Amino acid sequence: MISRLLDRPLYRWSLRLLSFSALAVCLWLWSRKLSGEISSLVGCGGEGGCSQVMGGRWSEWFHLPVTLLAALVHAAALCLTLPSVRRRLGAWGDVALATAGVLLGGAAVYFLTILYAVEHRHCPWCLGLHLAGLVVAGLILRDGWRQSGPGGLKAALLAGGLGLATLAAGQAWGPRPATYLLTGGATAPEPTAPAAVGPQELSFLEGKLKLDAAALPRLGSLTARIVLVEFFDYTCSSCRNLAADFKELNAKWPGTFGMIPLPAPLNRACNPGLKPKVPDHLGACDLAKLALALWKAKPSAFVEFHEYLLASPLPATPERIAEARRRAAELAGEGALAAALQDPWVGQRLAENFVVFGQLTSQSIVMPKLLFPTSGVMHGTAPSAAQFIKLMEDRFQLRAGGAAPAKEPR
Repeated sequence: MISRLLDRPLYRWSLRLLSFSALAVCLWLWSRKLSGEISSLVGCGGEGGCSQVMGGRWSEWFHLPVTLLAALVHAAALCLTLPSVRRRLGAWGDVALATAGVLLGGAAVYFLTILYAVEHRHCPWCLGLHLAGLVVAGLILRDGWRQSGPGGLKAALLAGGLGLATLAAGQAWGPRPATYLLTGGATAPEPTAPAAVGPQELSFLEGKLKLDAAALPRLGSLTARIVLVEFFDYTCSSCRNLAADFKELNAKWPGTFGMIPLPAPLNRACNPGLKPKVPDHLGACDLAKLALALWKAKPSAFVEFHEYLLASPLPATPERIAEARRRAAELAGEGALAAALQDPWVGQRLAENFVVFGQLTSQSIVMPKLLFPTSGVMHGTAPSAAQFIKLMEDRFQLRAGGAAPAKEPR
C-alpha cells in the first residue's frame, strides 16, 4: 500500500516539503491575481511572460484561478501524509493520495504543453510549480505502482483522469477570463449630430485631454458621430487585433465611428517613461515617427501607410524599417518626407502621447487603450470582433443593425 511508504522519513518529508513549497507559491500567485497585479487583460506592454501567462486564457477554470486549484491539490497531498489522516482514511487514503499524484503529474504535462507549445512563452514560476508537481507525482506513484501493481491504481487513474478531462474541457469550452477592462464613465447615448468638418476640439478623460481632430491623423469617417482615440504601437499584436475589430465595426456601422490614432511606442529609444520590466519593442519608435511624418507630409496618404505598417511582418527589423521608409517616400515624396521627419512637431506629438499614456498605465499597463468621447477608457482587446462590436453598441446605445461580424475568437 502507498501509505506504508510514508513511514520512510526521507520519502515522507521530501513529499511534504515539495507540496508545502508549491502550496505557498500557488497561494502567493493567487493573492497577486486577487490584488490585480496579475490580470487577464490581453494587450502589449506587460511586465514579462509570467504575468501574461498567469493572467491569460489558460489561467482560469470557470473563473477560478488554476493556481487556487493547484493549491487545493497540494494541500490535499500534504494532509494525506499526516498519520492521523492516514489512520482515519485507511485504504481510501491510498487512493486519494494516488489521485492527487495523477492530478499533479497530468496537470504539469498539460500546462507545460500549453506554455511552450501553444503560448510559446517562458515563465520561471510556472515551470517551477509544474516541475514540483511532476516530482511529487513521481514520489507518490513510482513505488505505489511497484508495490500494488497496475490494478492497485486503477481507481486513482480513473478519478485523476476524469479530473484532468474536466479541467481541459472547462478551459476549452467554458467561460474565458475577461480580456479587457473598462474604466471611467458610464454608458453614453449615441451622439445625434455628425461632427463638423474643419477645426474641431474633442474632449476626453472628463475634459483632461482636449484634441483638435483637424490637426491629427484620422481613421474612419471624417464626419463620424462618435470619435474615439487610440493609444497604440505599430509593433503590438493586440493593437493590430483592435485595428481589425475597428474595421469590422465600421463595416457594420458605416459613417458612425471615427478614430484618432496616437502612437505611443513601447521602446525606450523614444519613450522615457516605460516601466523597468516592460521589454522594448524592436523598431517601434522608428515606425511611429515615420507614420507621423507621413501624415505631416501628405495627410491624404496616411490611412494607406497606417494600414501598411499594421500589416508589416514582425519583428520590425532594420531591413523592414528601411522598407517602410521607402514606402513612405513613394507615397509622400522623398523631399517632403525628409522635411517632415525633421519637423519638431513629430517629437512633440510623441512626447504629449507619452504623458497621457503614462497616466493611463496607473489603471492598467496593457496597450492598446481606447478612449471614449468625454470619459471612459477600454484597456486591452476583446476576445473577438463580435464582442468588440457588441461592447460599442452597448456603450453608445446603438440599436440599428448591419451585417453580423465573424464570431470566432482570436
